[in-house]
Amino acid sequence: MRLAPPRLPSVPALRSLASVRSLASVRSLRSGGAVAAALLAALVLGGVLLSVAGSDPLDGYDALLTGAFGSRYGLGETLVRALPLALIALGVTPALRAGVFTIGAEGQLAVGALAATATAVGLGGGAPAVLLLPTAAVAGALAGGAWAVLPALLRVRARVNEILSTLLLNYVALALLNYSLRTWLGTSTGDSTLQSDPLPAPAMLPNLLTGTRLHWGVLAAPLAAAALAWWMRTPRGLAYEVLGANPALAARVGVRRGRAVAGAMVVAGAAAGFAGWLKVAGVDGTLYPSVSGGLGFSGVLVALLGGLRPAGILVAALVFGALSAGADGLQIDTGVPASLATVIQGLLLFFVAIGFEARRRRRGVA
Repeated sequence: MRLAPPRLPSVPALRSLASVRSLASVRSLRSGGAVAAALLAALVLGGVLLSVAGSDPLDGYDALLTGAFGSRYGLGETLVRALPLALIALGVTPALRAGVFTIGAEGQLAVGALAATATAVGLGGGAPAVLLLPTAAVAGALAGGAWAVLPALLRVRARVNEILSTLLLNYVALALLNYSLRTWLGTSTGDSTLQSDPLPAPAMLPNLLTGTRLHWGVLAAPLAAAALAWWMRTPRGLAYEVLGANPALAARVGVRRGRAVAGAMVVAGAAAGFAGWLKVAGVDGTLYPSVSGGLGFSGVLVALLGGLRPAGILVAALVFGALSAGADGLQIDTGVPASLATVIQGLLLFFVAIGFEARRRRRGVA
């Protein structure tokens, strides 16, 4: 006689577990106060760097904010650049909450963009938007999720560290992208630049804000955040948090670790692949080898900076998007290299890590 697998406890039962209550100290490490203090410290040190570069810090930050929010185009750029970061961060959050540190979004985004572009170009311009848009979107998400299957299996079956496997597969994905653009997916015009043919007009997402690159795909971020917020309140979502804090207890309450880990990694891959489709169909219009451009790694950092919470992730993505979009205005108005915005991002993450570790030690969280 085959026994039925144990069912997850109800939400109240999960919340009443001593281990779940002990996670309150861990959740407090993800508080807005720590992030706000880290942001202030990063801005202060960034001001020092602006002074060293020969610019008044207040003028520099004014130029940064003006470049990010001071015009219709700047606002559109901020939101466009925040969108893939938010989607990648929201997608990887279930895995991080379960204690699985997957950093394969860079390659998964590239593979998703590759599959979406191949689908859109392959179907051709004769197909209507109602067919091209969802088909390419699904192809991107499926490709990203499929690219996460191998490291998920290695993690579950062979106990291969997911950081190592996903990192190495990023290079394989980028090599596959370059090969595809050199051969079967390369431009038909004979241009020496590695790129695909432009996507058919019906395969491009409609513009949302005139005079900008902001498209209707930006609505995917709040929708994904709402879905994640709902999932986190379900028994499965709470069980993932128990799994991340106490795997032994999670097993006793019916959580299958292998299935949970694999599912979380595939979901993270699908979100990154979907972001790859948005990058091509919403902004670039053509697939380039640089489509990922560090977005995969930054997205994981945005998830951590946002405290693995949907609202926090949206705010963190907006901050990163503003720093990226405002960097051009900073360089034009003050002459300070735009790369300083990247330095400020790094400082922000550095101070957040210090603050979280200090609070962890004070509270004695293992």
